[in-house]
Amino acid sequence: MKKIFLILTILLNITCLSQSQVLTNNKLIIKHGDITLYLSNDTSVLVSKHIISYQNYLKLDSDRDNKWFKDTYKGKYNKEAYIHTGYDLGHLTPSHITSYNDTLNHNSFSLFNQAPQLASFNRGKWAQLESSVEDSIAKYKSDAIIITGVIYDPIKVSYLGKSKIKIPTSYFKILVIKKSIYCWIGSNNNGQILPITLIELNKLFIINKMNLSIK
Repeated sequence: MKKIFLILTILLNITCLSQSQVLTNNKLIIKHGDITLYLSNDTSVLVSKHIISYQNYLKLDSDRDNKWFKDTYKGKYNKEAYIHTGYDLGHLTPSHITSYNDTLNHNSFSLFNQAPQLASFNRGKWAQLESSVEDSIAKYKSDAIIITGVIYDPIKVSYLGKSKIKIPTSYFKILVIKKSIYCWIGSNNNGQILPITLIELNKLFIINKMNLSIK
């Protein structure tokens, strides 16, 4: 009976995880092992999807590659553009949660896995949210999918300094674990983070003309 229960639990987890899909007509998609990066057609960052097993979570350490690099496609991102702007290169999939694998941790420093994020927001409440997501994996002892992305205002577009790098108005994060889905949205203006439903999040994608949906 215990064996049957275990099999059913695994099947439920697989079903829940398999339902978490990033859907877009954009063809700029980069696969880096457990991380998949989704870009807009003008090479702006959209989403990073990270699949992590509980066994890999147990291998996390403090190692950090810390070497930002230009990825497969030629894009507008240049780390020098961030200097003296008040914005960090804000990871989508964080460095720490990829530290179970040196190659994956290096790839988390792709310039397509970041967007301009207010330094106080990145190092404050957003960092706390990232830690809380890790704590959830520890609590549930379960594999998880973590989807992190940004939202741009299509009308009042802001750029980083004199560059062509768009500044997101918001960051969002989705945690799929066990049979539950948790979503948050954080302001890249005042740093406030609020819970949000997946339905509400998808409505925001439509409003902001992002050619994106998450199921």
